Amino acid sequence: MRRILQPVLILAFALSMTAVNAQEGEKTYNLKEGQVIDFLFLTRRQNSGEALNDYARQAISVARALDYKSLSGFDITRKPTQGNYYPEVLIFGGWPGDFQDRADALTALKEAVPDLNERRLDIWSRFDMTNYQLTEDKSFTVSYDKIQVLTAYWQKDAGLFAKFKREFLEKTKETGGIVKLELTDPRSPFGYDYTPEYTIITEWDNQAGFDAFLAKNLAMNHAGVKHVNQFYLTPPKPKK
Repeated sequence: MRRILQPVLILAFALSMTAVNAQEGEKTYNLKEGQVIDFLFLTRRQNSGEALNDYARQAISVARALDYKSLSGFDITRKPTQGNYYPEVLIFGGWPGDFQDRADALTALKEAVPDLNERRLDIWSRFDMTNYQLTEDKSFTVSYDKIQVLTAYWQKDAGLFAKFKREFLEKTKETGGIVKLELTDPRSPFGYDYTPEYTIITEWDNQAGFDAFLAKNLAMNHAGVKHVNQFYLTPPKPKK
């Protein structure tokens, strides 16, 4: 059974729940310019509670001292619609500055916690990280009663891939989908590679709308695409 990782969202290196509720039934994610945003795709190991607590006391406290800010995330509880990857959670984190500043912060974190990678493997069986440098605000709001989907594409042919992306957006609009977030130019630290050339989060009013899109999406010409992962996202609701 898939677990909703509220403990990770609270403790792990990227997760105290700090997204803002725009109004009843909605959640806003604030991704601001002048930051490098971590996308962390995590799958937690069983019986890792003690290791997670130790990690929180050491690695996360150091990260916060380096100006890391947790920016909430999504649970991933439904079976993916495309691809070969099924993480349990997507977490957003923010670091001030550019890609070089992010690399410097990771170096400082590893110096303070020399066994950082080993500690992560005690907690998570998968720990994939994508970094995006933001030159503009990319804040967005989602509704709890709608369908959110993340799609990540790896490029095989630049020209065909550009055409594919345009068609993807056309099919999204045709079926009533709304683009919430688009990201390109990914980076990953050594040992954490997860760098799809195109990542997009979309939202549909209902399952039927997304199903109509998915049928069109799967029928598209994928000649310019190397690989895809696509899965539903579930915004965690605030505790009452």
